[in-house]
Amino acid sequence: MRRPARGHAGGKIILLGEHVVVYGRPAIAAGLPIGLEAVVEDGAGPALVSDHPLPPDDARPARLVAEAAAIVGLDPSRVVVRVRSELPAGRGLGSSAALAVATLRALSAAAGRTLDTAEELAVGRRLEAIFHGTPSGIDPAAAALGTCFRFVRGDPPVVTPLRTARALPLVVAFGSQARSTGAAVGGLRERWEHDRARHEALFDDVTAVVERGAAAAAVGDLAALGRAFDDNQTLLAALGVSSPSTDALVAAARSAGALGAKLTGGGAGGAVIALADDPETVAAMLRRGGVETLIVRVGSGTEERS
Repeated sequence: MRRPARGHAGGKIILLGEHVVVYGRPAIAAGLPIGLEAVVEDGAGPALVSDHPLPPDDARPARLVAEAAAIVGLDPSRVVVRVRSELPAGRGLGSSAALAVATLRALSAAAGRTLDTAEELAVGRRLEAIFHGTPSGIDPAAAALGTCFRFVRGDPPVVTPLRTARALPLVVAFGSQARSTGAAVGGLRERWEHDRARHEALFDDVTAVVERGAAAAAVGDLAALGRAFDDNQTLLAALGVSSPSTDALVAAARSAGALGAKLTGGGAGGAVIALADDPETVAAMLRRGGVETLIVRVGSGTEERS
């Protein structure tokens, strides 16, 4: 490589339908304007160097580099990937998928290749599995697409762009501690296996909320979308994937003026999203309580950060 090659991918938020998407139900997600940049350099590889400290005994980052390099036709032993991330890890914002897609894009550029969207989605799912075993694929879809979309798991998944009538103003509020997506997903699966009838009925209830929320977003009805957020959160709590700290953060967002609020991603202590006509005021009130926040606007082709 004569000069460093770069790749970028955004994070994600799941607006509606997390967890049930694993069981074949639809979800609505959006790519974030913040994300992760990967730079490929010559060196002794495969290796990944991040601006966020990595556990020294974690072999997965090097495996990601090795597999992605081989896919695009590079010699993994000569590849070093340096990563700069705006995404907090372990907060449900798709940092692992963003890392996979950004690394893939950087390595593709280094190899002089351009992957089409279908290839990025397929390879992104394969690479994300290094970190999460058998993920639904929604996170790499958000990282690759960067827009709002409806997602149904499959092989391949069905990904349908969702054009919203207006940008959706959101406050992302971070819980006080990171959480484990794997633990939340595994716990739900155990409960589902123990009582499938109850959980399948709850999954169907979430599906109805997802469809109602998608229709509201499409016409720009923020009040109705906020109610869908609240209803989805109630069902997520019934499924056992929320937590007392998440419930308290959701309540704080609503008290601050949010139209609706819910966990996003794995839950159990990660991030909460709040829909608000005035996100700046909601974010300011949450920050007064010591909560870290981020304001984003997604949808209508105008993804942006403020």
